[in-house]
Amino acid sequence: MTQVKHQFTIQSINACLPTGKAIVYNERMKKDLNQSLIDRLTELTRKGFSKTEMAKIANVSKQAVSGWFRTGKISKESALAIADAAGVSVPWLLGEDVGEKDGLKPDEQRLLELYRQLPSEEQQNMLRIFAIRLKELDKLYEKYIKGRVKFQDD
Repeated sequence: MTQVKHQFTIQSINACLPTGKAIVYNERMKKDLNQSLIDRLTELTRKGFSKTEMAKIANVSKQAVSGWFRTGKISKESALAIADAAGVSVPWLLGEDVGEKDGLKPDEQRLLELYRQLPSEEQQNMLRIFAIRLKELDKLYEKYIKGRVKFQDD
């Protein structure tokens, strides 16, 4: 299967606890009774990826894989192994609304498409503009937070 370079989103990073055996889930899965991961795993099985293969790839028992389908919870190590082997992104596997292969949200994909159409000099200009805008927003938020602290002290 194809190799995937994982692009984690803030949501998927926050969903993964720092230890290798951490249970990985996302906010949407809490609301949907852990259905997101189950749906994505089921989609992989429909594409010919058996539970036995998943167990071998993740180096877990077949019962553990059955548990993923039942509970919608998977370890960080297993999610990475399954995503790599299946050629999908980890955020996609975890049920986020991102592209299956690249892990980009539709707006991010559109921004990348537009960026790639620009001449190289304009690409650099856009990067500078984004950096400047982020600095402006940081200053604005800092000013806002300081104002809130002063207001709360009064």
